[in-house]
Amino acid sequence: MYFVENIMPIFKSHGTGKFKASDFKKIGKNVIFEPGVLVFHPENIEIGSDVYIGANTILEGYHSNKLIIKNRVWIGPQAYLHAAGGVTVESDSGIGPGVKILSSVHDLSQDDLGPIINLPIKYGLVKIESRCDIGAGAIILPGVTIKEGTQVGAGAVVNRSTERYSIAAGVPARKIRLRESVFEKINHQKKNLFQKVFQVFTHFIRYLFDFVFLVILPILAIYSWIRFTAKKLLSLKPVIIISPLGSPMPFFAVKALRTAGFSADNVAFDTPEVFRTISHGLIFSDHFLLRILIYLTDYVSLFTWAVLKYDIFEFAFSGGILTNSHFKKWEILLLKICAKKVSVYGYGADCKILSQYRKKAQEMGLKYNTAMDRSQATETKAEEEILGNLKRAQKYADILIGGGDLIYLGGKTIMLPLPTDLKLWKFTSLKPKKIVTVAHATNHRSHKGSRYILEIIDKLKDKLPIKLMMIEKKTISECQKLYLEADIFIPDVITGWHGYTAIEAMASGRPVISYLRKDIEKFHHYYAKDIPIISANPDNLAKIVTALVKNPQKQKELGQKGRAYVEKYHSLEFVGALRKIIFDHLWEGKKINQEIFEKEVKKKKLI
Repeated sequence: MYFVENIMPIFKSHGTGKFKASDFKKIGKNVIFEPGVLVFHPENIEIGSDVYIGANTILEGYHSNKLIIKNRVWIGPQAYLHAAGGVTVESDSGIGPGVKILSSVHDLSQDDLGPIINLPIKYGLVKIESRCDIGAGAIILPGVTIKEGTQVGAGAVVNRSTERYSIAAGVPARKIRLRESVFEKINHQKKNLFQKVFQVFTHFIRYLFDFVFLVILPILAIYSWIRFTAKKLLSLKPVIIISPLGSPMPFFAVKALRTAGFSADNVAFDTPEVFRTISHGLIFSDHFLLRILIYLTDYVSLFTWAVLKYDIFEFAFSGGILTNSHFKKWEILLLKICAKKVSVYGYGADCKILSQYRKKAQEMGLKYNTAMDRSQATETKAEEEILGNLKRAQKYADILIGGGDLIYLGGKTIMLPLPTDLKLWKFTSLKPKKIVTVAHATNHRSHKGSRYILEIIDKLKDKLPIKLMMIEKKTISECQKLYLEADIFIPDVITGWHGYTAIEAMASGRPVISYLRKDIEKFHHYYAKDIPIISANPDNLAKIVTALVKNPQKQKELGQKGRAYVEKYHSLEFVGALRKIIFDHLWEGKKINQEIFEKEVKKKKLI
């Protein structure tokens, strides 16, 4: 028979409603304890900043394991957190009133049918990941991880770990469904009778135009081949269209092509407000009647117009002009029938199969990777759809344009640096400051390792004269001003390569810290050999930030080198010259791949 005193030392209660900051292992700023809060073993409790702890809550740090409550956590009244096996509540999570989090249990595997209270204790770490909400009265049992973004229903008893961005409820708790954004809910709303009739009518009209398009397709193909032959005989340059995304990559790609002497246009269905100040070309969301027309004609009217006018088509893996048409899956083949050259570019989420990225990371032993914090809940398209788009492009397109960490797109891929318009980014040389502003800019926290950046900078604020500036969902105009207020940029610490934020920060004269993987760098070697970005991941980020903050001269030098680097390798003129090599080969019917491309770059002395 087991006795409690034989299992663990006996401790008298350390619970008290009277405690001070020095009692805790660590405590941040703006921590509120409502009346009646009891704290046991505060020496084993860590509390971050901006934390609220409701009345009559009990926090048990225990004598061996830790209770860790990170930043911006809300804990309701009468909650009970018992950290015998360790409890961690990550940032931006809510613990409802009366919630009980237990991390130890009597071990029934050693049951001798005596008093259960005398059985040995089995411990299990409980972890509440960031952005979770635990409903009132819920019970979390030992060893459970509440994954990021989970909503636990009131009164639930959770005895197994949850899925990310799920809703779990019941006794025992089960997944009810995955969370949906408001945009997804709009798409899933039930339609009334009028809406259903209107939908049937519009589909009928669209299928009617599809039939008409198929009838005229042979004529369109004959015309296109005649046009192609005539232009080749007359040595005329191709006309290029880039569509349909309203984002920086296609906007700047068109400008880059124009610097190389091509006639190129951008056609986008819409553009987010954040990119409005850099948008150009035909934006269909600005023309209501035109939008209705191309929708009712199932986009084949727009496709026909484009086939008559353009020779080279470039669009994202998610699709081109026929993205929302019944002919979506046939677009590349239709273009090939009409003698068009097709280039497909990757902007990220349109061609990343997250499960494959995770598998690749596991095979390579990578601790950090772009898929680690992402799930279907963070993505706009299902993996099956992305995989279908990717396979069609790999099979039928003439070339694929990759960049960043998009290195697994296949043998047709040519890696290009991202173009930017340097006129948008004012360079100012850094000056020493008493408080150094560290900036992190992202529109997708789950994509960039934001949780690590926030946590590490929060810890460093106690040791260094720094402050964090989060830049999220800001327009280009707003970013142009905010970037100049920053002293150091940390755009991404998990992906393995940099994107537009790093380029914009460097163009503004700001030093950049971002994770650069060696296996990715070799795909960019022809232009990335002298990149002035300091590589860091969550393991060494604190050390690198500390060293850079303490070295104002290094900050200034990196800022100057960054601007020079962007001028050399990311300017419209440089990227335009690179694209000219690719499109000249395409138009002339010459073979082009990464090896041939790099030889041409060297031959033309572009680098």
